[in-house]
Amino acid sequence: MAIISRPRDGALLVSEYTDPASPDEVFQRPLGGHVEFGEYAADTVHREFTEELGQALTGVTRLDVLENIFSWHGHIEHEVVFVFAAAFIDPAAYEVSEQLILDNAGRRVIWRPADTTSPPLYPAGLPELIARSAV
Repeated sequence: MAIISRPRDGALLVSEYTDPASPDEVFQRPLGGHVEFGEYAADTVHREFTEELGQALTGVTRLDVLENIFSWHGHIEHEVVFVFAAAFIDPAAYEVSEQLILDNAGRRVIWRPADTTSPPLYPAGLPELIARSAV
């Protein structure tokens, strides 16, 4: 996943999700995707942003790796997340306030204000990583 902050106000680019077990509970995560076999994590970030938003990235730098165990669809899930900082090559991308993900039109991408604490931001440990990294 990549942390992209809007230069003018520090807002974070996120996608919103609803927990199927608790339909009233919304949470947010930065965009990213799954590493494909034979693919480096940094290459995944570039590919996913092209597929999901049609946008190219620059300055992709690994910040950390987070491990998260959580419940989803009634099952315990376990993920290892490579977290990168990145920026859009096209400055106009920062001016799009909301859009649907190209390869999953049911999900929207928005800018989360920098000082927002709700809805929760996942994966676990991400808000602390962002604070430490001053992204």
